[in-house]
Amino acid sequence: MKRTWELSEERYFGIGVYRPKTWENIGTLWRTAYIYKASFIFVIEAKYQKKSSDVLKVWSKIPLFQYETSEAFLASVPYSCKVVGIELDDRATPIRDYSHPDRAIYLLGSEDNGIPKSLKKKCQELVRLPGSVSLNVAVAGSIVVFDRINKLSG
Repeated sequence: MKRTWELSEERYFGIGVYRPKTWENIGTLWRTAYIYKASFIFVIEAKYQKKSSDVLKVWSKIPLFQYETSEAFLASVPYSCKVVGIELDDRATPIRDYSHPDRAIYLLGSEDNGIPKSLKKKCQELVRLPGSVSLNVAVAGSIVVFDRINKLSG
């Protein structure tokens, strides 16, 4: 039996969106998540419909979880895993100063309304990307994932 392991073996992350506006954004985020080795992606209060533009067939390589409610999502958060909200919020840590946890679930809000207050309160940490207006959700998620792999590699 293995008694020691690398810290990287204790790390994982997932990323998802509350009420995504378009399915193309979920497809783009799914591809980014696959390329940068996320463990899973998810949507809350939405149903994803497979797109023919998925040339990598990421649906067969990384799971997509679909939660009907915020409560169902929160009930599924793994032990010792932080929910990190990505939000334009004065209380959020700027991403340049953020230290990613070993185990994280990154939650993005819809482009129109962000993360609802009730769900934002359940996030253990909030992170803010530069800028004063909302980015495209797939772009925002890609920036967060890229920042994570850069800061935690090595």
